[in-house]
Amino acid sequence: MSFQGSSSPTRSHEDRYASHSNTRDDDDNDEIESRHSGQNTDFSEAAYFVEAERTYNNASWVYRLPADQEEVVRQDRLHYILLGILPGLYRGPVEQILKNDRSRRKRILDIGCGTGLWIQEMAELFQHVDCIGIDITPFQHDSQFRNCTFMQVNAPSGLRTFGNGSFDVVHIRQMVQATNDYPSIIREAHRLLRPGGILLVHEPQMQLHSAWEGFGPKDLAPCLAQMISYIEAACRYRGIDTELFGRIHQVLAEAGFDPDGIDVYYHYRHACPDDPQSEVGMNEITHAISFFYAARLMILETGAVDEDEFDRLMPGVLDEVSGRSGGIAGPLGAQGLLSPWGYWWVIKGA
Repeated sequence: MSFQGSSSPTRSHEDRYASHSNTRDDDDNDEIESRHSGQNTDFSEAAYFVEAERTYNNASWVYRLPADQEEVVRQDRLHYILLGILPGLYRGPVEQILKNDRSRRKRILDIGCGTGLWIQEMAELFQHVDCIGIDITPFQHDSQFRNCTFMQVNAPSGLRTFGNGSFDVVHIRQMVQATNDYPSIIREAHRLLRPGGILLVHEPQMQLHSAWEGFGPKDLAPCLAQMISYIEAACRYRGIDTELFGRIHQVLAEAGFDPDGIDVYYHYRHACPDDPQSEVGMNEITHAISFFYAARLMILETGAVDEDEFDRLMPGVLDEVSGRSGGIAGPLGAQGLLSPWGYWWVIKGA
């Protein structure tokens, strides 16, 4: 499935935000300030608010990504990118668990389901199974499957809606950067699973690593490395544990899962695709640029960077992820930057 847009993924974003950039005198250049600072902005109690022509869900200050059609397209694109990198909807013996004991109806829960593509594809694959997707932002696609239901639920507190042992499969993807209470979500997942049920966890590490000996991230892609540091700062500002990726095995064990029963598969995404001009490469590039623009408000609210600096970095980020880096490692330097992902699965004991 192709999500290619224009030849310049930043063009629509640049046009959108150009009229919203602050104009400051040269004398003010030493002071970093932002009109987006969360400390200075009094948002209403409404369910949504609009900032720089993007719509945001006001239900959570921690999760600060948009809730609009542009974000739907971005999340859909990422779903298909991940399917290409990691073929299949899941890992572990999911099919065996869902097919055993046909005497009762099986259930799947997708926590943080996003646009709902994963849970809908599971509903199509397992039509005898009840599939439930929950998310804080209700922008899921209309489901054509009678066995697929969506609910607006804020995890972990809203998970108390469901009873103990009420699901056979629980799926969690990219929640590590959406909550400041990830261990509680894992504990709730353990509670919600019946004995013999399986938990699937697919998460990225919120850091980039150099695979090229002798070169650091800033040598490979200086603008991208700087932008990632702003993302990390924005997460820490919201109380998100940016080091959690390295402790997920521990978090699973502390929630009650058998440490010896935890399996994990690590895979890596290059900051610059192997072939930036291919359809896959263009989708990767477009997603990367769309993600940074989606995270713009989240970054600016920290006060660590202003609009001018953000807008100055973005053309450089585009060049780097497109194979035109100006770093000392050469134009393809961003291909040496790796984004680690982990896929954990574990069966709940009796």
